[in-house]
This record gives sequence, C-alpha cells and structure tokens, in this order.
Amino acid sequence: MKKKYIYILFIFFNSYSKVGHTQTPYNSQGFMSTQFFNPAAVGFGMNNRFQSFFRTQYAGVGDPFYTTGAAVDFGFFKIDGSPNNSFGYGIQAVSEKVLNGILQTNSISNSLAYRIYFNKKETSYFALGIGYSILTRTLDASLLSFGDQYYSGRLFNPSSLEAISKYPTKYTTNAGFMYGYQSEKSFFQIGASEFLVNRTTNTIITNEPNQIYQFSALLNVEYQLEDEKTILFHADYQNRLEKEYFYAGAAMGVPLNKEMNRAYFGCFYRNKDAVIPYVGLMYNRYKIGLTYDIYSNSLTSSNLRPQTIEFSLSTSLGRRYSENLKSLFD
Repeated sequence: MKKKYIYILFIFFNSYSKVGHTQTPYNSQGFMSTQFFNPAAVGFGMNNRFQSFFRTQYAGVGDPFYTTGAAVDFGFFKIDGSPNNSFGYGIQAVSEKVLNGILQTNSISNSLAYRIYFNKKETSYFALGIGYSILTRTLDASLLSFGDQYYSGRLFNPSSLEAISKYPTKYTTNAGFMYGYQSEKSFFQIGASEFLVNRTTNTIITNEPNQIYQFSALLNVEYQLEDEKTILFHADYQNRLEKEYFYAGAAMGVPLNKEMNRAYFGCFYRNKDAVIPYVGLMYNRYKIGLTYDIYSNSLTSSNLRPQTIEFSLSTSLGRRYSENLKSLFD
C-alpha cells in the first residue's frame, strides 16, 4: 500500500502558513514589486510598467515551493500633459506550486489608484488605491492515498480523495494609501494597506466560512551622495494569520555612467528567519535583482540546508516624465 503521509503533513503546514497569499506573495524583494502589496502603488509617474519575480524556496530540504508573479500597470487621465491628479490601474498575477505541483494556488488581482500631486514640480504626492482579487487552489489528489481507501490491499473507497480535492474559490478586497516625496537627490515613500480575505479555514478538507484581515506597511528611502552614489533603505511590516513579519535592510548604489545607471549591493534581514544578501542593476529602463536567503531559523538547527533564491525584473514601457532622482523604487 502506497502512502504519502509526509505529503499530507506538508500540505497542511503549507495551507496554514501561506493562506492569505491572494495578492501579497511572501518574497525577499518586495521593494521591487510594491504593487503586489499596495494598490495605491499602481500608475506611478504615468509610465506603463512591468514587474515580475520568480522565487524557489526551501530547495535542499525536499520539493521546493515555486512562486511566480507578474504585473503590469499604467497611468491615465493626465491633465495638460502632466501626471497631476492622475489615475492608475494595474493587474497582478501570482502562481504558487508546492510538492512538484501537487498543490497549486493561482490568483489574479486588479488595482485602481488615484494620485494627487501637491505642487507643479511633482515633488510630493498622496495616493489612495483599492483592489480586488480572485484565488483558486487545486490539488492533484491522484498522487495521494489514504488508509480508508484500501481493503485487502486494493483501492476501493475514493471518499478521502473527494473530500481533500474540494477547495472553493476565494475573494479578496483591499485598500491602501501611499505618500511620496521626490527631488533631484532624494526619494521617500511610505504606505500601508489592508486586505480582507473571504476564505475557508486553514485546511483543504474542511469547508467552514471564515474571514481574515491582513495588514502591511512599507518605507522606501533613497538618497544621492556627493559622489553620485546612492544609499537606499527599505523596511516593511506584515501581519498575517496573527503572525508578524518584519523585513529591513540597506543597499549602496554605485553609478555606472552619466545616465544614472547603477549597480546595487546590499543586505536585508527578516526577523527570526534569514539574512538576505542582495545584488541589483538599474540600466536604462530595466531593473533586475537577485537575493539568496541565509536562514537562521529552526530548519538550520536540524542540519538541513534550505536554499531560497529570488530573481526580479521590472521595466518601464513609457517615457519618464520626471527629472527627479531616478530611484530603484520608482
């Protein structure tokens, strides 16, 4: 009789720890994809923008988690050729695969933002955003087996497979705000968002209605030094399933030429979990980043060597309106 109890335990753990990912993926480069975390971030600067990331998590301790995200956003309703008091719209998609695709979660989100600039130079603004998400989760139960399905060594009762395969569609509504200040040598951004997830309880087997709130906040700062190098700081806070996550760190931007292209080197820390070295590149319209999580949690204490790598890519698809500091965050 072929049984995979360890898979069931893994799936249950994953369902408990990762529910609520309808729009906010658990990643190491949230500063490169702010629209996944806050709907007020879409349509910044009237540019058409594409953001994406790929993350492989916990390789080396079993089948890894794979998370892929892609988003596009743009600004519209500009007045007299200026992005003052403009709207922004964005679409975000996230896919997560666990245990070689046995459990897969997919979500698609829509975000709408309204941005108000406080002066003609567009150095400061305030934005409000709302969003809506749809999440589906599928389980390939044909790869699982249970004791109550067997009689004299033969599979005869599919009841367990039918129960575990059922998982309803979930819906999320969210709202957020963002304030920013940008000048020729500095970039400052702060924001927060709240998600309401209409979902079932933290297991695939049960189907009891429930709701959960999820809160996130972020801070982005980049400042240009006298030698045209920049130093940036990022921090974000998330509260999910009554668990708190805090992530913060800094990086140095080294100029590559007079076109404000830069290479970035830095390090970040996620509380009680990992130290995360970071390297990045901003070249013309493209921004790429790479991180590697060095864990300091209970996984490493059991002589396991989990490996988590994340790659991000974003690009601006339109011309840049502002002559302010070209920041990794904008």
